[in-house]
Amino acid sequence: MDRRVLTLGCALALFGLWLLVSAGDNWLDRSHSSPERRAFEYRWWNAFRRMSYAHNSTFTLLPDNVQQSAAALLKPGSEFHDSIAGLYHGQWNAVHFTPHHNDTIGQWNTTLPEGYERPANASTGDLEMTLDAEPSIDDSVSLISGDVHLRSVGFNTRLILQGLHWHTNGTAVLHAVPELSAQTTVDVVRAMSTSRAFDQARGIYDETLGGRLLSYTRPEEALDGCSYHIYMHFGTAPSGVQAQALTVSSNCNVLLATPSGQHVSGVSHARYRQKTTRYFRTGLALMLAQAALLFLQMRATTTHAAMSMVSHHTLAMLAVLYTYIFIMHSIACLAFGGIYLIFGFVTIAAYLLSMSLYLKYLICVWKVQSPDAFDALNAAGRRGLLT
Repeated sequence: MDRRVLTLGCALALFGLWLLVSAGDNWLDRSHSSPERRAFEYRWWNAFRRMSYAHNSTFTLLPDNVQQSAAALLKPGSEFHDSIAGLYHGQWNAVHFTPHHNDTIGQWNTTLPEGYERPANASTGDLEMTLDAEPSIDDSVSLISGDVHLRSVGFNTRLILQGLHWHTNGTAVLHAVPELSAQTTVDVVRAMSTSRAFDQARGIYDETLGGRLLSYTRPEEALDGCSYHIYMHFGTAPSGVQAQALTVSSNCNVLLATPSGQHVSGVSHARYRQKTTRYFRTGLALMLAQAALLFLQMRATTTHAAMSMVSHHTLAMLAVLYTYIFIMHSIACLAFGGIYLIFGFVTIAAYLLSMSLYLKYLICVWKVQSPDAFDALNAAGRRGLLT
């Protein structure tokens, strides 16, 4: 037994040393960039600052009717100073269009390259979006990040996004790409609908990044795919937040618009946390009531005769049921991530409390009803620990 413990300790020590050395190598790589790397960053940064709406905008590549629809959606409206961070869902209708310019992108209108995917023309689908917000150097603008899930018959994709939200008129301009694609701040700036917004976005990201070009480096494993501009106008609703949304791809020539008379509905992160808190309190109350009933059951079955009448199969099935509930909550947390991870704490607390009580009682009942089998298993376990 001492030899096994010593071996395990040495293995853990070597593993920790390997992690330390790996972290140190990564830190050195980040801290001491080569002159070629610094020259590359300098050229990138100067090119970013010289970008102009007239020469670098991807918004101007869209058809005139799409530009007009986006401009109408982004027209100055009521102020919306509340954070748009939250969870959103809605519907969309897909329309294919002919690009504004007859270039390489236009040749993809009928057949897309391998790896590119878009919804069918005239199809309908669902949208699920998660947005997070943080302040920028401009008090009237927030930095937005998150993800959006688009799905319909024969089409299912999840996109990562980033962009800006203007509090003064309740509008937001976002840029989204597939999960395995390279997301760059340059693409966000190029998606702006006006020259003024283009220059403002470039100035905000210029100061926010502070010369760091980590957002501009393209990973070697990055894949190309349909990228989307998302233009949104937010407003208040009785049950939360609502928005009109226009999602358009300039390289795959498809427009996803909110159906007429409908909105993208959402609930803020703060309100979602309130609902989660109520859920946690309700679950905690049910767990305490369940624990109290189980204690009463244990007190009523203190004798061997009483325990022999309790079905250990029922207790085992209850333990399996709680395991299934735990697995379902865990899958939801891992699949959606983000704010859904709050449910993980509720699930772990409920699972540990319920299973500890039921398994303790199940062992007591099993020990009374099947003493020979219990003693044999207990003896086998002790022999395994000692050898």
